[in-house]
Amino acid sequence: MAGIKDYSITAANNTTIGSINTAEGMLPSNINNCFRGLGAELREWYNDSQWVIYGDGDNGFTITYASATSFTVSAVDVTSFYHVGRRVKAVGSATGTIYGTISATTFSTNTTVTVTWDSGSLSNETITVYVAALSKTNDSIPELVITNAKVATSAAIAATKIHDGSVSNTEFGYLDGVTSAIQTQIDSKQATITGAASTIVSADLTADRALVSNGSGKVAVSSVTSTELGYVSGVTSAIQTQLGTKLTASNNLSDVSSTSTARTNLGLAIGTNVQAYDVELAAIAGLTSAADKGIQFTGSGTAGTYDLTTAGKALLDDANASAQRTTLGLGTIATQNANNVALTGGTITGLGDPSSTSDAATKNYVDTLVAGLRTRVIARVASTANVNISSGLENGDTLDGVTLVTGNRVLLKDQSTASQNGLYIVVASGAASRDPEFDIISEIAGQLILVSEGSTHADDLFLCTTDTSATLGSSSISYTQVFPSSGGTVTSVAVADSGSSEFTVTGSPITSSGTISLAVNSIAATKIGSGTVDNTEFGYLNGVTSAIQTQIDNKASKGFSIAMSIAL
Repeated sequence: MAGIKDYSITAANNTTIGSINTAEGMLPSNINNCFRGLGAELREWYNDSQWVIYGDGDNGFTITYASATSFTVSAVDVTSFYHVGRRVKAVGSATGTIYGTISATTFSTNTTVTVTWDSGSLSNETITVYVAALSKTNDSIPELVITNAKVATSAAIAATKIHDGSVSNTEFGYLDGVTSAIQTQIDSKQATITGAASTIVSADLTADRALVSNGSGKVAVSSVTSTELGYVSGVTSAIQTQLGTKLTASNNLSDVSSTSTARTNLGLAIGTNVQAYDVELAAIAGLTSAADKGIQFTGSGTAGTYDLTTAGKALLDDANASAQRTTLGLGTIATQNANNVALTGGTITGLGDPSSTSDAATKNYVDTLVAGLRTRVIARVASTANVNISSGLENGDTLDGVTLVTGNRVLLKDQSTASQNGLYIVVASGAASRDPEFDIISEIAGQLILVSEGSTHADDLFLCTTDTSATLGSSSISYTQVFPSSGGTVTSVAVADSGSSEFTVTGSPITSSGTISLAVNSIAATKIGSGTVDNTEFGYLNGVTSAIQTQIDNKASKGFSIAMSIAL
């Protein structure tokens, strides 16, 4: 509803009616328009005058959706206006028109109003909220104006709202059918029992007991219970008479002379009809039964129980020892009574170290004896360069000219990561793993490997030079080729000058093929022939142009001729 709610309670502040200017100096025609507009707004309010909107003419406010059951009034404390119990109406495009009663109202910056709706709920949208014109507090309803005619037949007013509210609807319903004053009817009833039994001996009677008349003629409680009294139901004649006719003297115990005869008459003769008392049976009878328990004597005349396990019950259920051995999983070895035992599958564990020639030896004992011993191991082929372990050792791959087959043992000795070197088994596909017989450091350290095939390494031997102190998987593993004394191939040749720059060596060393060149610089004379000529003596050869001995011989021959001539 627009218009009236926006007016201020201060007259000077009302400068418009609707959109019509009513300020000082307005046009004369505005006066007529203002009266018309005011009349329209009054009529609009009157059309539904039982609902009003809280006015904001002096103070602006905004109503905002908060939840399906609550809304807020911004920046103003209006808890006294939106008080608990007041009726409200909410209108919105998705909400529709719904009605409810305020159940809570609080203020903290904004006023939050919580409503219990008769039906429906608020939608998250722009809503208009109306309140009932009548307030629950300080209402304008005069006293003594509500008559019976103004109360609907179907009002169903609760009994608790009559007088002080102490009578409930159920209690109020007990009045239905009463035809006269209740107290008068109660007073007319007999207050006490008349006659001799006009007084009851005890104010509180014992529950479930039969009543009797005592010696004074008063009503009293007997010792007969209601259960016992019920046994009389159905009796058609004197009980004792009926009992007397049921047994003759010869069939009951009234005429027997001894307990033995009485037991015999009853068919309970000891040793014939019933077991005589036995201390062992009494001990068993005194036990408390329970599931999964066995009985045993714990001494003379004493007994006890013990836990009976599932395994124990299984053995007890077996028909014979053979079945019990099967239950225990012992097999034929449990019945061995000869010098030989055939064991198919499985293992024998728990053996100690052998001490005599006929004792069995464990794997650990044998491994300990052969620790450090190494024999040659045959690998089909060896690597010549790094191999991709993840995919390079699969069935059908080629290594050193050999086509690999699943299960082949290969030697990897040239891995870029030296810790991967070792013996591996070729797999059908995927990543290869170390040979399980050589997957710990003690099994490969010092081991000699014979390569049987390959374009490069056929019939070559390789020695693992890594010590057992290394850690397999992280330490470098090294292999060196070894050569038998009966043959082999020189893989490296080198020449060096062992003197003082006597030679100039080029092309050394040679690892596969090539030429080593030696250039003579200066060799000592003592290293020529028998070594008796030194460098000085050797220097005398300088300038000799022909054979020294020939020249000497010629010189000697001429001197002899001269000497002879002089002598003659």
